[in-house]
Amino acid sequence: MVQTRISSAQFFVAMFVSHILVTIALNAQYTGGESILDNIISCLLAMALGALIALPVWLCMGRDSVPELAVGSMGKLGYIVPIGYWLYFLLAGGSSLALFQIFLMDTVNPGFSAGLVTAAITGVALYGALRGIETVARCASCVLIVLLLGCGLVFGIVAVRFDAGNLEPLFQYGYSQTARGTALFLARTSLFADMGVLLPQVAGKKGRGFMGWMVGTAAFVSLTILLISGCLGRYAYAQNFPVYVLASLTEVRSLQRLDAVFTGVWMMCLIVKLAVDLYACRVCFLSMTGEREKKWPVWVTAALLLLLALLAVGDPGVQAILLDPWALCLCTVITGAGLPLLTWAAALVRGKGAGK
Repeated sequence: MVQTRISSAQFFVAMFVSHILVTIALNAQYTGGESILDNIISCLLAMALGALIALPVWLCMGRDSVPELAVGSMGKLGYIVPIGYWLYFLLAGGSSLALFQIFLMDTVNPGFSAGLVTAAITGVALYGALRGIETVARCASCVLIVLLLGCGLVFGIVAVRFDAGNLEPLFQYGYSQTARGTALFLARTSLFADMGVLLPQVAGKKGRGFMGWMVGTAAFVSLTILLISGCLGRYAYAQNFPVYVLASLTEVRSLQRLDAVFTGVWMMCLIVKLAVDLYACRVCFLSMTGEREKKWPVWVTAALLLLLALLAVGDPGVQAILLDPWALCLCTVITGAGLPLLTWAAALVRGKGAGK
């Protein structure tokens, strides 16, 4: 595989696009409480904890990715690192795809099979991953423009409905919702695993890009939650996807309701996310096979991802496991901090030099 390099801005734009709509697909079932406004504090706490989780990745950074460094330092025993990343990307991608299909079936109710939509999304993401990270990054830049224009239009229209009287006091139901919300935000953040695998292919000031991603994500999510709380009030608690309800309240004479814009933007962002994660799986496979890259494992990964999403929709037990915020949060911490820390320690012991 050609080690194409993209800029720091391109990489973190792709991370922002792939992360943002999955993150704000909030409801009371997953956040564990009735107060939507408390999720602003949860988001800020998740960003602060994320800065700590990412520290081991920076320790490992050099010319090799974390999977490549692990295999080079530990030999075949190091395969546990790329396999661990692969399993995480499969879990995170399946969770994101299942969440979108649940949204289609429970809220949008399209007149065609939601499974066909998720299959098409997976196919497009696979094509992007096979084309390479540079193609995905360029696509993400275009999606960012659509995202900002679409959300800016929706936010600008609903702002006139904002009523400060709908805002409830923070922590009025205790702190358990804040803790669960923090776990949820971390659970839906695959950035740390993507950084461990893909940062060596990123040129430029990565630290500044990471800080920009944190600030931009926190600001966007906080503004969205504030508008949901101020415009919908207690009504938001009863909705499966309150952001979609917020978009459905908007009307433009020529466009009518803008909920279709929200659905389309979510689809594009999801494609970017899955494409980035599938490309990261390519890097993981390459670290185990050496110079010869085989494409069939990526095809198998995409098929397994789609199968996992379909199982989650059809089986409540699988859905409960796949969308459990605490379990996903633990997986995020393990892949974001645990695997890089293990790799860094092994590289130091073997004298490989774990990066800057």
